[in-house]
Amino acid sequence: MKTKLIFLLIFFAAISASGQTVEKLIDRYANNKNCEYVSIQKGLFNLTQWLGANDIDQETKEVLSRIKSMKILTINLTPRAEMRKTFQLTLDNILKHGNFEKMMVTKNKEDHSIVYGSTSADDNSELIIESQNEEQLSLILMKGNLSHADLEKIAK
Repeated sequence: MKTKLIFLLIFFAAISASGQTVEKLIDRYANNKNCEYVSIQKGLFNLTQWLGANDIDQETKEVLSRIKSMKILTINLTPRAEMRKTFQLTLDNILKHGNFEKMMVTKNKEDHSIVYGSTSADDNSELIIESQNEEQLSLILMKGNLSHADLEKIAK
């Protein structure tokens, strides 16, 4: 019975991921009561630079000026472990079939994070940070006109 259930989960995750993007996945879970969602647009990045202008070096300001948007989704895991599995399977499938490069992995006793990057020929790019522990899974998506070198700077 467990084998059939796992097979069905993988099958539905694969079907739901076809034509799926990380942004659509985040949007699908944004209004779920077990999730927290934040969307930041370009104007707020400009305001952040202005407010903290003395603390930000010129190179960082230039990279921030090319970020168009950021979306953050945090899934609180305790009440809905099944939702975590479905979300993770769908995310893994999107990343596997997309043009994403694993750029960095960090692990410690409590949590781990993976940074993925994708850049097109015209420098439209996505940076994805997946971070999780026993209680939460967080996904951060940054989109902008960033080069591969810019993504590497942000990832570090």
